[in-house]
Amino acid sequence: MSTESRVGQTIILVVSLALLLVAVGLNVAGLLSPSWQVVDIKEFRAEHHHGLWLDCTRAELRMIDSGVHTYKDDSRPLHCTYKFDMSAAEEIDRNVEDIDVNSAAGEAEHHQFFGWHKVVLGFMFLSLSLACLALVFGICSPYYGACAVIYDILVFLALSNAVIADGTFFFASHRVDNRFVQGLVGTYEQKIGSGFYLHGLGTIMLLFSFIVSTVAAYQLLQKTTQRRDELPLRELAPLYSSHMRETHH
Repeated sequence: MSTESRVGQTIILVVSLALLLVAVGLNVAGLLSPSWQVVDIKEFRAEHHHGLWLDCTRAELRMIDSGVHTYKDDSRPLHCTYKFDMSAAEEIDRNVEDIDVNSAAGEAEHHQFFGWHKVVLGFMFLSLSLACLALVFGICSPYYGACAVIYDILVFLALSNAVIADGTFFFASHRVDNRFVQGLVGTYEQKIGSGFYLHGLGTIMLLFSFIVSTVAAYQLLQKTTQRRDELPLRELAPLYSSHMRETHH
């Protein structure tokens, strides 16, 4: 096989690995973000960010100038609590029990650690684990053709789990009880936030990585097959030449 072919195969594999690294980075950024669902609750004068495992709030500023005005300042820090924090969970339970008299109870329901949150997180962690394992096999692919196949399979499995995670969140977040937040005087719609889009972009990068890795696996396997086919001919070459000389004499 020519040097140009080897260089071409290496470039394709490097592109696939680079796309996979970008995908892992975006997926991790999405996982860490609390902004999977965002709602601006006017009566509480606060912006609420509901994540998969982390919930945050950002208070709005009030200005008094011949009237009361509120405005958002995205530079203000978020105040966050973990969904699995027991003390926070107990406070949420108390709020929910007083839902008839507590104006914050409706919003507090969205701070609970629901089963669908755990399902989404489970598929996300599995996807990231498979992607990291794929990186190891991808690095070994230029030396062992079988690693290229395993690499391609692992990227596909990581992509499948990421798609399931995104799909589960998308459909669960659009259920009426998850989409709308009930306040004291109004109902507010939650919008999908940057966390989902970051993870979704990572899933798209995984798709591109899988497509490129399939091409790389095919070429590396083809190279391995050619080497295996050429080996017997090289070994038989001296015998063939000797037989031709005897026949000639």
